[in-house]
Amino acid sequence: MAIFLVVLLGLLLALDRFGVAYAEDRVAAQLQEELALSSTPEVDITGFPALTQAIAGRYDDVRLRLDSADIAGLSDLDVVVELHGLRITLAELFSEEVEAIPVGRIDGAVSVPYATVAEQLGDGVTVARGDGGVTVTDTFEVLGQDVPVSGTGEVTVVGPRQLAVTVVALNLAGVDIPEFLIEQLQEQLSFTYELPPLPFGLTITDARATADGFDVTAEASDAVIDPDAIPTD
Repeated sequence: MAIFLVVLLGLLLALDRFGVAYAEDRVAAQLQEELALSSTPEVDITGFPALTQAIAGRYDDVRLRLDSADIAGLSDLDVVVELHGLRITLAELFSEEVEAIPVGRIDGAVSVPYATVAEQLGDGVTVARGDGGVTVTDTFEVLGQDVPVSGTGEVTVVGPRQLAVTVVALNLAGVDIPEFLIEQLQEQLSFTYELPPLPFGLTITDARATADGFDVTAEASDAVIDPDAIPTD
């Protein structure tokens, strides 16, 4: 009897893992198609036993990851998304077509490289991590001279898809200028960056500057993975 139970448990474990792998592949393929991704996302369905989740048609925690992805007009993005309460039936898993996947809550994180942000600000502008915040550099005409000006700014979230860098200190390379010009230059170096429409209706909740770019977190509730509602360009 003991041997039988061990064998039975092993078969159940193998079946559970097979079911997980199949479900992960199906969800990954569906997301790749609906988001028009160039590569298949890495999908991880957590929780045990997965068969219970599959039979119920509800998965408590599905995590997907994309490295160096091109999404909605942006390139080289690292994306991590956690889908909580994803609902997809066994029949839908085994079918070739899934029209929509409801999800209770989605938590997302995306890393936007500084170079991607700088491209939208204009030629010659650079954005980088600096001491105490974000460093923005551009060339301005100051008192009749073209002077490279760097400013240190703070990043904040100002809208559902917007983050802002407000420059609060300047490095003028030894150039002595009036206070009102300093304030003007700070305003000129400050900027608002708007991400394109995010998938799943995600809205930004936080942003911070890291060594390589802006780490942005976002969330959505009662979402639906629907190809007609997801921007792909």
